[in-house]
Amino acid sequence: MDWKFSPLQVIIGEVNYSIEDYRKDLREEVLTTLSSFNMDDYSTNFYVDYTYTLFYWLATNQTVLTYSRFIHARLPDDLELKKTLTSTEFLYSLELDNVNFVDMLRAILTTLTLGFLKDGLSIEDARRALKNAVGFSREV
Repeated sequence: MDWKFSPLQVIIGEVNYSIEDYRKDLREEVLTTLSSFNMDDYSTNFYVDYTYTLFYWLATNQTVLTYSRFIHARLPDDLELKKTLTSTEFLYSLELDNVNFVDMLRAILTTLTLGFLKDGLSIEDARRALKNAVGFSREV
């Protein structure tokens, strides 16, 4: 996806781009990418969540290897695509192909965190507020 603004513009407040806006854009991108597979809603939602979690993982400076381990422990063993979805080669290719999505999410997370701190929240409360805004945290 090519936005008409940069992550820096989000961070400095020149552009208001929320986590909800991001998730909507990411969903549209995933739906477009997977449209030829004619998947049901459950499968589509799975891939949107999988991608969002990966991008969050990368935006918070975690590695593909740790994401592979994280997701491997959570996917059912009988899932046909488990080997592919946890493959570091596959995950590295997603990372390389989606640097813009990761960078934009990093900008949003930075903006949210700075906003919480500016509002007077402690670091711990800001972390909890960010977890609520994002929908999860790495400690999951």
